[in-house]
Amino acid sequence: MNKIIKLSAFLCMLLIFAASCMKPRVDMDLGAWGDNANITAAVIFRYVEVKTQLGYKDSVIGYQNVSISTKSNTIDKAAATVNIVAVSGTDLTKMGIRFTHLATKIEPLDGAPVAGVISDFTKGTFKYRLYSADGTTRDWTVNVTVGL
Repeated sequence: MNKIIKLSAFLCMLLIFAASCMKPRVDMDLGAWGDNANITAAVIFRYVEVKTQLGYKDSVIGYQNVSISTKSNTIDKAAATVNIVAVSGTDLTKMGIRFTHLATKIEPLDGAPVAGVISDFTKGTFKYRLYSADGTTRDWTVNVTVGL
């Protein structure tokens, strides 16, 4: 009886070891997600300096991401374009851009600013390539202007 228990325990350990060395039986089907190479929202922002005491003797200085008000912000999915018109007086030389999307990756093209990084947006027109989980890629044009 003792030999049967030992043999059973050995076989269980062998089975667990073999199962842990096996590759997954099924890969995730990324194509099931469909074409999501689309921008659903875009916002330009700037950083502002924030000073606070936080209960300490010296002030703590940090930066806060603040969205810029826009006169209009239109997204045309069929034409793959985003038009952002900032309010009059906005300084586009030190702005950042933030996207809302379901793509797996956004790649700036032709020197377009990287999302989330403070850059100069005075050039006005930028291209970004979005990659979808199903393999679809789509190039989007983002136009940033200041209204009157």
